[in-house]
Amino acid sequence: MFLIVGMIFLVLLSITLMMLWGHERIATKKAIPRAKVEECWGGEERRSHERFNKDFEVEYGVQKRPHLKNGRTVDLSKGGVKLLLDEKLPKGAVMGLKVYIPEKRRTIEVEAEVVWTNDADKKDPSGKRFFFSGLKFIAIKEPAGIHLSEYLTHLESKG
Repeated sequence: MFLIVGMIFLVLLSITLMMLWGHERIATKKAIPRAKVEECWGGEERRSHERFNKDFEVEYGVQKRPHLKNGRTVDLSKGGVKLLLDEKLPKGAVMGLKVYIPEKRRTIEVEAEVVWTNDADKKDPSGKRFFFSGLKFIAIKEPAGIHLSEYLTHLESKG
């Protein structure tokens, strides 16, 4: 008799625990936030600075490398620059950059951090690969910062 009561108690306890577990699963599923991609980004520009497609010559040096290399800008903004280079820069690398703006006959010297690097799907006739790198400006030597800001403001007013 004692054995039968114990078995009934175990069955009732198992059923109760299964029901509680089922209710907990349903409640947890309802609590998980769900979003559609269009709710997160409506296609509007999220950059904080307008970008201008400008092709300028640049000279750069990556941390811990004594020599300077050359590249080209693809676009430029008050907050950063996209470069076309013949080397893949590591994300997070800090570099010194000189941008030559022939229209203003000025050189803008900045310190920038590599935010991303992608293959440019472009090769020169010898087969050498090129890469795009997105850089965020960290520091701009004055008065270069004022000159860059004035130049980009001028481009905004033209556009």
